[in-house]
Amino acid sequence: MKKCLALASALFMGCSMVSSQTTQVVKELNERGTWFPYVIWLQSDDKMEGYLRNINDNSVARLKETLQALDEDHGRAQALLKARAEIGGKRKGKKQDERLARCFKDLEVAKRAFDAAEQVGYRYNQLKRAITHELHHRKPVVMPAGKLMYFNYSISNAFAGSSEQIILDGRKGKHELKVQTEQMNWGDSNEEDNKTADFKEVSDSVFLRVREMVEQGKLYEVGRQYTPDVNITDASNWSLEIVFEQGSIVSSGYAEGPDNRKALHAITDYLKTSIWPEGRDQ
Repeated sequence: MKKCLALASALFMGCSMVSSQTTQVVKELNERGTWFPYVIWLQSDDKMEGYLRNINDNSVARLKETLQALDEDHGRAQALLKARAEIGGKRKGKKQDERLARCFKDLEVAKRAFDAAEQVGYRYNQLKRAITHELHHRKPVVMPAGKLMYFNYSISNAFAGSSEQIILDGRKGKHELKVQTEQMNWGDSNEEDNKTADFKEVSDSVFLRVREMVEQGKLYEVGRQYTPDVNITDASNWSLEIVFEQGSIVSSGYAEGPDNRKALHAITDYLKTSIWPEGRDQ
């Protein structure tokens, strides 16, 4: 890196030094030995097309978050290509390679990074155009009408070996609340998994309260599917189904979402308190 800076004036034959942004780009690529877009949808055409096929499953909030992440990654790609232009100048082929090799420790790594950054541009434009169109034409979501008939929320984490499911069922004359938990003991084969399932008959007031919390917390605005824009491992899977007399809310995801999750957590806390009024260990 010091060598790169020392040669900067020679590289540009008396012209201005490389920008501080280019200096940082060179440093990071030399240290990491690789470059790729963080956003999954920018990493290949297949992943981009997969996102575009399911774009309707995303909520408005998630579309905006993804658009921001795309902008940031596109900025990273443009900074890398700018570094190539500043260091390599207008020369092509071997002459450009000679200049680039003075700054980048591994020229082939740098070339692969430049190729990846160029591909980001096309995918970024495709994705941004589609998301902008979707945001412009998306119809406002409204709260389903009628009584709350069914609420089912489950969450599990295979790495932690834990799961929880909360069901409030008012269908076919039922007024039943069920909370089921499981903790798998991966490290001790002699110890049984800890499973619990608690049931309770509840009044109409519980259904009315949950419906009110859904509406006040705008939980009806959730998207159908939540997938993180970047690669995340060892996170939780979750699913949500809320059925009313005239409509339903169905959503699921991994490591991400849902929108307005504070309302969802408030509902699950309320239901668990209803079945365990004095706490789980009582």
